[in-house]
Amino acid sequence: MGLQVAIPDTSLIDCSDLRQKTVKVGLLARAMAIFRVERVIVYKTGKLRSKAKRDSDLLVRLFEFMDTPQYLRKRIFPMTPSLKFTGLLPPLRTRSHPLESTPSDLSAGMIRWGVQVRLGKVDIGVGLLIDHSETLSERTPTLLRIIETNPKIRVEAIGRHEIDEYWGFEVERIASLVDKLGESSHMTRIIFSRKAPPYDRLEEEIISTVSNTKAILGVFGGPKQGVSELLLDEKEAIKENSDFWVNTITGQGTETVRLEEAVLASLALINKSVGNIVTPPGFHN
Repeated sequence: MGLQVAIPDTSLIDCSDLRQKTVKVGLLARAMAIFRVERVIVYKTGKLRSKAKRDSDLLVRLFEFMDTPQYLRKRIFPMTPSLKFTGLLPPLRTRSHPLESTPSDLSAGMIRWGVQVRLGKVDIGVGLLIDHSETLSERTPTLLRIIETNPKIRVEAIGRHEIDEYWGFEVERIASLVDKLGESSHMTRIIFSRKAPPYDRLEEEIISTVSNTKAILGVFGGPKQGVSELLLDEKEAIKENSDFWVNTITGQGTETVRLEEAVLASLALINKSVGNIVTPPGFHN
């Protein structure tokens, strides 16, 4: 998978309430989608206090909520207190969130997310249920390609690997960042850190390495602690299992840089340098 980004489970600790946390995830998700991140990984740090441990669940849930097209959200996400402020989330407007909403808008070859509503019936967001003989999940969306629209709409299930354009991100939660880095030796593993060498000094080497791997795993620290501080006991193991440590915001004019700002700035540089190598096409290519 081309571009993956890992952020810590402490990503929301600088937010004082659910409203602020929801807005922050919205900004992070927009940054991920803008720069065509295909997998968002939330890694465990062991730094969350008991009252904040639910933040990890909230982070994953809101990312999944945002990547789900609007027409399926009510079926997949029953309203709970944690989703109280989802009305503040910006739309992603990726290709996986189509505006077409009636059967007449459909044409053969189109791809849409769908869920099974009952046996033999799926919802693809066009105002009526579509006949489909295969059993699909009622909770996890399935990718469906329109085979034909006349005399009736027929669809087939497909995998993400069958889509040539950017289609949003998957979300994964992991218990060990070190293990993930070790499993990802086929990727270019980049740790973003304020204490690392500037990006422009390493850019040529990064481009050369990524040209071979065609994939990146980028790792960010949290709002108050970088990767080294968050996982101090595993610092050496992280260094052994990473390819680059870089600072993408040199000479910052503010004392601190928020996580959502660091993600936006860092992914912008990655996109400029190697975006055409690691990510599928987006809009306006």
